[in-house]
Amino acid sequence: MNTALLSPTTGLLAGWAVRSGLSLASWGLQRATRRTDRDRLQRRLEARAAAEAALADRDAAYRSTTYGLM
Repeated sequence: MNTALLSPTTGLLAGWAVRSGLSLASWGLQRATRRTDRDRLQRRLEARAAAEAALADRDAAYRSTTYGLM
């Protein structure tokens, strides 16, 4: 006979381990889906390009306004 079956806390620990493993697996699947979502990646790249273009425009406007001050 196994004494682990008689311990009252074994069930709690095993339940916690199973729940933790399932949540970790679920998180991993969601992360893998996010990382391989082509449409999401495309939108992200387009947003980054738009932000970089806006930053370059802002910097150019700032340089043109401060050029005469020096």
